[in-house]
Amino acid sequence: MTKWLTLLLAAAIGVLSAPQLSRAEQELAAPSAMPYVTLLDEFTLYASKNTRSNEAIGSLSAFQSVHLAPIESSTLLGITRMDKVPVMTWLGVAWINLKEGAYKYGQMELQEQKLTLLEQETDLYDSASTMKKTEYKLSPQTVQAIASISVCDPYTPCYSNDKWYLIKTSWLGDKWIRPYHYAEKYKGSPVEGMISIEQETEVYMLPFEKPLTDEPKLPPQIVKPIEKYNQQARMVPPSIWYKVDTSKGIRWIHADDSHGLGFEGVEKVDLNLDIPVPFHYFKLPFPYSVELPELQQPQTVHAIGELHGWYFVVSDGSGKWINLAKEISSHLTGDFDNDAKFGVKLNDVSLELTAASIALDTPLTTHVLTFTPQTVTASREWKSPNGEMWYYIHTWLGAKWVRI
Repeated sequence: MTKWLTLLLAAAIGVLSAPQLSRAEQELAAPSAMPYVTLLDEFTLYASKNTRSNEAIGSLSAFQSVHLAPIESSTLLGITRMDKVPVMTWLGVAWINLKEGAYKYGQMELQEQKLTLLEQETDLYDSASTMKKTEYKLSPQTVQAIASISVCDPYTPCYSNDKWYLIKTSWLGDKWIRPYHYAEKYKGSPVEGMISIEQETEVYMLPFEKPLTDEPKLPPQIVKPIEKYNQQARMVPPSIWYKVDTSKGIRWIHADDSHGLGFEGVEKVDLNLDIPVPFHYFKLPFPYSVELPELQQPQTVHAIGELHGWYFVVSDGSGKWINLAKEISSHLTGDFDNDAKFGVKLNDVSLELTAASIALDTPLTTHVLTFTPQTVTASREWKSPNGEMWYYIHTWLGAKWVRI
């Protein structure tokens, strides 16, 4: 017992005598988590957080972005409210007092570019801050920008892609603007595949401009966009724009809000679909899309687009979607004489069911039955117009259709 007490005492002494890290040292943020701050005026460098005049060790010139030194992780969310912050310099870590001049959180990008201002009035600022607005405004025109910085601050909720721009003026020198509507803003991203246009659609020279009344609207069709511009904001639906090539040149169209973030990847087809059952058209090619009310009689329709088993047709002047497999499967009753008309065949097939297997009353419906791993025998099979194989089995809840 004495031996064990001695060992425990020695271990305790070892723990107590080991160097203890301070709370700040234990929880410092990683350097990569620290933001930049852009200094718009000259700032004094201090040796400590006290920032007393007798601790000045140098200065930082205006119009540069400096990287903040690590602080406690728990204080990062409040960093934009701090007056005194540590920065990385050629002298090592030093401190600046942000009350001593103008600044903007973020890293300034030095790049000369032309901006085509489209708003009726664009305010001029002395610095990238809404607190230093001048009495001057710019009318729609092209200006020369020499630098930019994001309007968003670090660790602050922000849903904007807008920027502050430092521009040259002939009568006031260099000033800042924060334009919202300008031509160069609308740089889109590539689009996979094609998109559908369901209704006659107005065309625009640029997003958020007025539609062009002297040019024809685009009829319902499948079209290959050149670019997609997506503007998202908090608490409002996204605004999706597509750049397309028209008979009048390159134009923009606006996707309806019901399209969400837009759906792409539509394939252009030229198919005559024989629909042997009464059916409904849908507004959009989604499983829970709105079913248009009018019941259509069996007929042959001409499809010009396809997306994941949904077919796009133009009928009565508008584009509509139909899921042929869904419509036919809803008419399978289990009566073989009826179902054979839709391609169901008799065939004894041994199936290995797994936990991933699902069984439905009819193919493509939403009432799902799952299984434990087992072997079953199917008595019928059906190949849907989408190419999926479904098998008819008997379960403790009656006959079901299963897809492996």
